[in-house]
Amino acid sequence: MYLICGEALFDLFGADTSGTGVGFDGRIGGSPFNVAIGLARLGEDAAFFGGISKDVLGEKLVGKLRDEGVSDRFVIRSDNLTTLSLVQQDPDGQPAYTFYGANAADRMITERDLPVFEGPPSFIHIGSYTALTEPVALALKTLIAREHARCLISFDPNIRPTVVADMDKWRTNTTAIVPYTDVIKVSDEDLALIAPGEPVEAIARDWLAEGAKLVIVTRGKAGASAYTAHSEASVPGVAVDVVDTVGAGDTFQAALLSGLKTLGADNREGLTALDPAQLTRLLTFCTQAAAITCSRRGADLPTKADLEKEGCSLV
Repeated sequence: MYLICGEALFDLFGADTSGTGVGFDGRIGGSPFNVAIGLARLGEDAAFFGGISKDVLGEKLVGKLRDEGVSDRFVIRSDNLTTLSLVQQDPDGQPAYTFYGANAADRMITERDLPVFEGPPSFIHIGSYTALTEPVALALKTLIAREHARCLISFDPNIRPTVVADMDKWRTNTTAIVPYTDVIKVSDEDLALIAPGEPVEAIARDWLAEGAKLVIVTRGKAGASAYTAHSEASVPGVAVDVVDTVGAGDTFQAALLSGLKTLGADNREGLTALDPAQLTRLLTFCTQAAAITCSRRGADLPTKADLEKEGCSLV
């Protein structure tokens, strides 16, 4: 089982700005929430751990998990409201987010809410603003510290300046989490925010020295790179008519976690043993999956059938 931890929210896309009114197209979102959906669509056993409101939007979020086949047995329901994210786009389709979520349900998880497992998950994935904002951040850090010896930990910093503008806090927080992680997926844009001017490969090597087994750096349309202690690989991006890039990183993350299992790298020995050819196959698979999402509006992650139709497979 993959346990995906973090935020669940609604993205609001501006649909009509004429006159004095503003219309919005609301779509279910939240980076970890999307990753859980993406894994289920790839045929994986996924569960979501996070706070979800009892309000109307929260009901839709829980209904979406159930419709997609993601287990909601670890979801914590509360009377706190659902986070809203206003999404604006630049001419290249890159999203910029403004969050309305102070004291929202996804941020108010505490250590008392942490799940207890009969058997540990194969992967626990955390990331984005719930790895930084309290009290949920402390709860997630406690969880990965508790479970690190029994399962693999995946982390996507997914920096959100409109949630916390202080980049020193994001950098310090990322540095604190790295020693407990096995797989880190980070974008070059995130690294430019928290480590401006530092070579990407040097950052990856530092994280590997601190305990990570695999570091993936995504570069948008320029592709992605992977680093282990003994191997590295890079692939170019996939040409696609971009509608927007919302959910592309989450698609890459879901494909990565699923792909590692397919390659037999769902344990620390397997991660360490990945060779350049395997890393290249894995990166190609993930970038192709992310490209499909870029061709759609919002975080509409591909299914296994979608990938097969495009000839995207690790088998």
